[in-house]
Amino acid sequence: MKNLLFLFIGVFGFSGVFSQNVERYMEYHDNGRTLILQGEYEKAILYLDTAITIMPYYSTIFQDRGYAKMQLKKYDEAILDFDHVLSKKPYLSEVRLQRGMALYHLNRLNESESDLLEVLNSNPNKSREVIIYLDNIQREREITAQQNYDAMLQSMRFQVENERIYRARHREEVIWNTVVPLAFWTTVFLTW
Repeated sequence: MKNLLFLFIGVFGFSGVFSQNVERYMEYHDNGRTLILQGEYEKAILYLDTAITIMPYYSTIFQDRGYAKMQLKKYDEAILDFDHVLSKKPYLSEVRLQRGMALYHLNRLNESESDLLEVLNSNPNKSREVIIYLDNIQREREITAQQNYDAMLQSMRFQVENERIYRARHREEVIWNTVVPLAFWTTVFLTW
């Protein structure tokens, strides 16, 4: 009976602490979201960090913090938050879209394209933004291909020019080492 009483008190005590944590988490999370809407991303991250400390298993906090970090151009950190959310809820196309955008800004185009295509296939409502990013990825690839082609042409021109210079120097060496001495000695021999 005593054990049952302790168990009963423990359950109610734990539920009281849990409900206090939920209220504290919600307060920090809500304040963080409000600060995001106001554009105060650094402050929002502090509130969201506290909310995560209180309730580390609510993935929406990570999503919000990842968004705030993206706005601060902390793309690597944002991707970690988005990865965490997607490991628990892989069906969230909004998070996949945000991760695809962050990957794009880190020039990780293949990974970005993969996320964006998955969003496009699973959620056509997001298609306008996704198509803009996919078009940008295509343009980036075309620019990179053109730059690689230009670099290859420049390298070939450099090699051709080096070959031309080598042949010119070789002709000069032949003239100075063979023709000039031969002409000199021929002149000496004929005038003697």
